[in-house]
Order: sequence, then C-alpha cells, then structure tokens
Amino acid sequence: MFNRKEFKRLVEKELKTDFFTPGHINRCFENLEEIKKSFFDEEIVFAGLFLHSAGFPMSLKFNQDLVSTSMNLAKKILNEAGFPAEKREKVFHCIQEAGIKGQPKTIEAILVHDANLLDEISAVGLIKEVSLFNSRKILLRKFLEEQKAKSFLLKEAFFSEKAKILAEEKISLFNSFVKSLEKDLK
Repeated sequence: MFNRKEFKRLVEKELKTDFFTPGHINRCFENLEEIKKSFFDEEIVFAGLFLHSAGFPMSLKFNQDLVSTSMNLAKKILNEAGFPAEKREKVFHCIQEAGIKGQPKTIEAILVHDANLLDEISAVGLIKEVSLFNSRKILLRKFLEEQKAKSFLLKEAFFSEKAKILAEEKISLFNSFVKSLEKDLK
C-alpha cells in the first residue's frame, strides 16, 4: 500500500543536504494549487512533484544529467515506498517532461511541468540560477547565452491556461534580468 508520508520521508532522506530542492518542491505544490484542473491522478502528481528534481544534488555534485539522475532515484524511491506499479511509468513521464523543453502528454505531466517552470522563473528561481552559475564556474557570457535561450523558450513553454497567465509577470521579470545582464556585459 502506498503511504504518502513514508514516500515524503524517503525523498527528504535523499535530499538532506540539498539547499534548493525542498523549497522548490514546496513552491511547486503551491503553484499546483493555482493551476490544477478538476480531474487528475493526485498520486502521480504528488510523486512527480517530489521526484522531478530529486537528482539535483547528485547531478550537480557529479556533473550528471538531472533527468537521468532523478529517474534512477525515482525508481528506487517508488519501489521502496510501495508506489503502485501501474502508475510508475506516468511518474517517469512527469520527470522526463518537467523541464523547459518538456512536451508533457498527460494532465499530470502538464501540471508537474507547469508548476516546476513557474518556480524556475520566479525570483527564487533566478537566485538559484545565479548560484548554479557560480558553482559551475562558467564564464558569465556563457551563462547569459543560456539564460537568453531559456528566455526565448519561455514564450511557448507553458501548457495550462492558468499557468500561462501566472507566468506572464514572472517571464517579464526573467526577461528584464536577462536584458539587464546583457546590457551590463556590453
């Protein structure tokens, strides 16, 4: 039997040293409340939100792909938590499509994707991007190019109507940051 409290405990155990992910997960759940539709499988969305970035600390530390690392952790945690086997592939789909280039095909994956992106382009998300820039030790111009590419993709990144509306102000903030950084680097 799937137990949400045990599941949450297992995820938090994996993330015990991560500064970003617990707050990100909480904000994703807050975003979900704003954008959710009337019918979706709550267990799949619950697991998808907890696991879409579960591999973040390890992927950062070892310079690994976030999706692959999160998928490996998800398999382990879903199994340990007794998550229904027939729903696991849908959780994996949520993880695979949670990023800005994601193309979610289910309502659950759309909700995870949009909730995640709403946080990624928030003020806290910008701080996280700057912190990651520092830890990756890349050139500021390369960071700027990455953010410009992300800014371009944001125009078509959201799938739910509510998320599109909520994203407008955040996209404006994100674009202002990118333009200001570009101006300062000239």
